[in-house]
Parts: sequence; C-alpha cells; structure tokens
Amino acid sequence: MEKNMTNLFVDLVFGVAVGDALGCPVQFFSRKEVKSFNIKGMVGHGTYDMPAGTWTDDTSMTLCLVDSLAEKGELDFDDIMEKFVRWMVGNEYTPHGKAFDMGETCISAVFNYKKRGLPPLECGGKKENQNGNGSIMRIAPLAFYLLEKFGLDAFDSDEAFDATHKVSSLTHAHEIALIGCDIYLASILEAVRGRKKDEILKNVLPKIKEYVERNPRFTAAFEKYGRIFNDDFATLSEDSISSSGYVLHTLEAALWSFLTTDSYEDCLLKVINLGSDTDSVGAVAGGLSAVYYSGVEGKSIPEKWVSEIENIDLIEKIVAKYLSSRSSIPESAC
Repeated sequence: MEKNMTNLFVDLVFGVAVGDALGCPVQFFSRKEVKSFNIKGMVGHGTYDMPAGTWTDDTSMTLCLVDSLAEKGELDFDDIMEKFVRWMVGNEYTPHGKAFDMGETCISAVFNYKKRGLPPLECGGKKENQNGNGSIMRIAPLAFYLLEKFGLDAFDSDEAFDATHKVSSLTHAHEIALIGCDIYLASILEAVRGRKKDEILKNVLPKIKEYVERNPRFTAAFEKYGRIFNDDFATLSEDSISSSGYVLHTLEAALWSFLTTDSYEDCLLKVINLGSDTDSVGAVAGGLSAVYYSGVEGKSIPEKWVSEIENIDLIEKIVAKYLSSRSSIPESAC
C-alpha cells in the first residue's frame, strides 16, 4: 500500500507521544498492579499525579531532536544537546512547563555537556550499566532523516549506522544501546516501505548482521538481541517478556507487543499492561506501530487519544516546523 510520507512523519511523532502519555500514570507499577487498573485509554494522576494525556521525557527529548532537525537541516549535535539543556534546565519542550522524569544517564550526559564542557559526542554513558532506554525512546524521528539522506535502504550503508550511533551517543554510547537503536530505526524504515509485519525483522536481520561482521566490536552487543530474530519470538509467553528500562528489554517488549497485536490501540494497551517502564515502552512501541498502521482505517492511532494529549499545540507546532523545513521528503513510499 502506498503511504503518504508527510502523514507517516506526523503519525510517528504522535505515536511516540500518545504511547508515552498512556504509560505515564502507571510508570514503575508492577505488571499485576497495572492489570488491576484495566487501562483502556488515557487516565490521569498515578505515578506523577499529572492530568490525563501528560507526556514525559520521552516525548520532550523526541521534540528536541525534531526541532533541531527543523532548524538546522542536518544533524547538529551541539544544537541537540543545547535543546536537551533547554528542556532539562529551562523547562521547555514540556506539557506543563516543568521538566520531570529524567533518567540518570541523560542527566549525567547533560551535566557533562553543560557543566564539564565535554564535546557532545563524548557526553553519553559508555559503561555496560548505562544501557537504559534514554536514547531509543527519543530516536524515532531520525528514521526520516536517514530516509532523506540514504533512502529506504539506509541501513545498507555504514553512514546510517554512524548517524544513528552519534545521535544515541549524546546520552547512551555503549554498543548495546547503539545496536538497539539500529534495530529499531531499521524496523521503522521497513514499516515505511510497507513490509508485512512478519517480514520486518527478517529484513532487518541481514542489515544489522552484515554491519556487525564489518565492525566486530559490536558482536557481543548484537548477540544480546538474538531472540528478537528467532522465528518463535512472537510466540513467547508474556511471562518471558520484561518491560524494564534496560534498552534490550524495552525493545523486546515493544516488538513483541507489535508483533502479537493487530492495531495501534491493541499494541499500546498490550505493551502498557506489561508494567514497569511503561512510558518508554509505550513510546517505542508507539513510534513503530503508528508508522505501520498509518492510514489504515480502524487500526491507526485513535483520534480520541490524540485529542487528549496535553499541550498538543506545542507538538503540532514543532512537527509543522519540521515539515515546512524539508523539501526532500518524497510524497509517498511503497
């Protein structure tokens, strides 16, 4: 099916924001606790005692990336970091004028940049215990930058991997986080291409594998993601899927929920009900599933959920700013 690229980008950003907002009130709740709430839509209060439709750091940092690409036209790592500072310290890019829910590794990276004066690409955590989901949760819009620069086969090129790794490394620079972002963005591009759901990971695998063979320092990290590419991944039981803030768990939860449901709504309700880091697993699942179901009647993002998003004007403004700045987005993709 031919898909309109402008609509895909809009749906991508709102897919992240809606998933984030759905998960916000039950973040850090156990699986049992979340299921007892029987969440079927936007609810308020909970973890941060915020109104229904409130989004968190996932969407804030995503908007920082989109706004930087809109203003600079290219990847400007200092500018992205400055926007992270404006969010974290200046309370910009927020639903209610107050930054909250900041991860430790992201805080450390912004401190390294603003207070220690480190170059942006040296700010991110490089240790194995710094593999949270703080880069994968905000990186979805980069898929469209890669599409513009390198086309739908972007991940046939080392340049796409390099760009992905640099954007991740602003906060998360360990190989496990980098490979997770590669798999996620490559999956989004396969969804843009119009792949059938069960074909997406089959087409992502050789791209990532070939890159790792050319760059063996990523071998151990790639092996961590092994079961994602197993034929039986979608048949795994819910009990075997974690939804913690570890980037591997976040990506597995998002992909498993996507593969085992048949609409954006069902995917997001399934992933949120896994509990734990619900805003981030919601954001990651939301970005991919929004692209996959974009334009599909009855299966795309429910309009009711979009209408309930807090400070939607800010999101719409930044998305419109990005779209008006891009002359190279093709009209459609097949």
